[in-house]
Amino acid sequence: MSDDAIKIEITVAAPVEEVWESFRDREKLRHWHGWDIPELDAEIDHIYFQNAEEDGTTLVIHGHDTFALTAVPEGTRVVLTRAPKGSSPEWDDYYEDITEGWITFLHQLKFAHEFHPGEKRRTLFWPSEVDLGVGGRPFFESANQRGVVVEEWGPGLLVVSPGKMTVVTTYGFSDAELEALRQKGPAEVVEPK
Repeated sequence: MSDDAIKIEITVAAPVEEVWESFRDREKLRHWHGWDIPELDAEIDHIYFQNAEEDGTTLVIHGHDTFALTAVPEGTRVVLTRAPKGSSPEWDDYYEDITEGWITFLHQLKFAHEFHPGEKRRTLFWPSEVDLGVGGRPFFESANQRGVVVEEWGPGLLVVSPGKMTVVTTYGFSDAELEALRQKGPAEVVEPK
């Protein structure tokens, strides 16, 4: 990889075998990748299985972005090395947005393993920053995002990118509870399937 490649790194408090399974099992991918949209299964298939190559606990997707999982005393280190901008010119206009998406997704992976291993989640996504009137305990912070643990959501995870997006991850929510939470935000929420 080039020196100008971007690396996103997290440590998950779970064994490598369990975290690796979350990259190779379609149902487990649904526990952390993206959010609830009708196209989620197709997106997972496209990213993680079409043109994906694995070598031990390394996964290269579409010939460029590489996930490497290694055991560390705290559990599993996951390092995503993004191909440098220009490696896939058709995606250059979205390079920064894709990088931000990976930051969100990898923290959702960490959260799923550390708070709700094996449990199904329910999510909401708004393409803007939304004030849902909740607070939480810090989970992560990057240059453009912050994530907090919200106890009343199971606990759940709230990820906000100021001015850009809001992602809510809940556990154990009924349809009515999810709908009540959806009503707190603007109408342009992406509908779950």
